[in-house]
Amino acid sequence: MLTPMDIHNKEFKRSFRGYNEDEIDEFLDQVVNDYERLYRENDQLKKDLELSKKANVDYVNREQTIKDTLVMAQKTAEEVTKSAKENAEALKEATARDCQNLRRQTEIDCKDAQQKAEREAQQMIAEARERVRRIVEEYDRLVRAKNDYLTKVRTSLAQELAIVEQTMKELPDPTEVDRAAGVAVARAKDAAAEEKSAASEHSESAAAAQPKPEDQASSLRAQAAANGVDGKPAENEAPEA
Repeated sequence: MLTPMDIHNKEFKRSFRGYNEDEIDEFLDQVVNDYERLYRENDQLKKDLELSKKANVDYVNREQTIKDTLVMAQKTAEEVTKSAKENAEALKEATARDCQNLRRQTEIDCKDAQQKAEREAQQMIAEARERVRRIVEEYDRLVRAKNDYLTKVRTSLAQELAIVEQTMKELPDPTEVDRAAGVAVARAKDAAAEEKSAASEHSESAAAAQPKPEDQASSLRAQAAANGVDGKPAENEAPEA
């Protein structure tokens, strides 16, 4: 059987007016590639077929083993069933005897348990009554203690409330205090305004009482005219300051 390498290495003799070598080489390359792919696929199929044959043989062996196992299992099941039936019958008889014995023992145990339960119940009832008595006594004590405490608290609160009410009565009325403060502030503002007005009037009076320089000069000229002087100072007299 040809291999891809045989086709690839095949050489042809040259002759006159032969085929185109390039076309032949190109075609041979294509044939080699296709043949190589088919060759590999054929080889893989052979391997797969061999594996399938081995697997088939394995499956046949397994099938036979399973059949043998089923036959053995069936025989074992029949034997187990037979043995189970025999054991069940024996167990049934033994169970019936045990149940009978157990019933008698249970009746005896029930009587003993009933008597014991009655004794324990009576004891529990007595203990419960004692606990109830103690709880009632403790409850009465707590109620008395609570009432005493509440009485003390009520008395203390009443005393504190009386002190607070007396203190509130002794405190001045906030409205009257605010009103008196407003009146005092208004009076202080009026007094300040009056003082400011009086000071302003006093300043104006002092300014009006003081003669002006022009008035003083006119008065001096009038006096000089009355004394026969033309208003100029005499030669032998020094000028007035």
